[in-house]
Amino acid sequence: MSSQPPIRAAGALLWRQPLPDQEPEFAVIRRARYDDWTLPKGKLERHEHVLDAAVREVHEETGHRVVLGRPLGTQRYRVAGADKVVRYWSAEASTLTGSFEHVPNDEISELCWLSADQARARLSYAHDAKVLADFSAGPLRTVPLVVLRHAKAVKRAVWKGADDDRPLDRRGQAEAKRLVSLLSAFGVDEAVSSPARRCLDTVGPFARASALSVGVERLFSETDHAASPDKCRRRSAELLYEAASLVVCSHRPVLPDLVGALLGGGQPLPRQLRPGGFLVLHRDLTHRRAAIVAVERHRP
Repeated sequence: MSSQPPIRAAGALLWRQPLPDQEPEFAVIRRARYDDWTLPKGKLERHEHVLDAAVREVHEETGHRVVLGRPLGTQRYRVAGADKVVRYWSAEASTLTGSFEHVPNDEISELCWLSADQARARLSYAHDAKVLADFSAGPLRTVPLVVLRHAKAVKRAVWKGADDDRPLDRRGQAEAKRLVSLLSAFGVDEAVSSPARRCLDTVGPFARASALSVGVERLFSETDHAASPDKCRRRSAELLYEAASLVVCSHRPVLPDLVGALLGGGQPLPRQLRPGGFLVLHRDLTHRRAAIVAVERHRP
């Protein structure tokens, strides 16, 4: 086993559907330096979040600015004596043509759009074929629902005002700014929050950057949840059927009921989120009953 830290990388399986009744096509790229065919991916830059890296690498290597879909697993393999860990997501191309000819990365010499069978035959590595297989095993499209714990707030013990007015501290403000690109990576286009200032200030930078208004839901506040947890759970369950890509910001005491209602009784609750942490629940809304097909967690 190598004593070196693993090389961390991120990428996506970029796909498109030329017509609604056609099978999807997948972007496979040729790297001239290695004379291979692979998927868009690359190393994380210093202090870069894995979500930002996935979006950036796809753009640099294909010319497409993408929104991430459901996760497609983590591939681990050896490269030049070091362990490499690559996380992948699905990413639908926003246009059929893209702008590959303008890609500012001379490492990539060719991009081909291929059917699943053609891509599987063209790919040089088994771990890339596994990503394609994971995509094919799930729904074509999913809709994210992000459950966000508010960022770090001023401590209750030192705050003299009403608890709902308690603001974020300096670290929390930095976390809220960091969330702008992370929520954008999933194409979030609607925001709901507890009325508490610390929750509104957590989603505020993202909402302003995206020109979104924030819907206030009192049932996701600590006070209203404590008074009527059943109402909170019922409201939470309704979110499953929202067609929008949604972020919901609430409090640590509320999250077990909120997430539990979304996941249903048959699934274990994820471990507790830290301040600023969030879950992404990827929903398949193509059937009459909404289904969660993948769950991932992140910190800013």
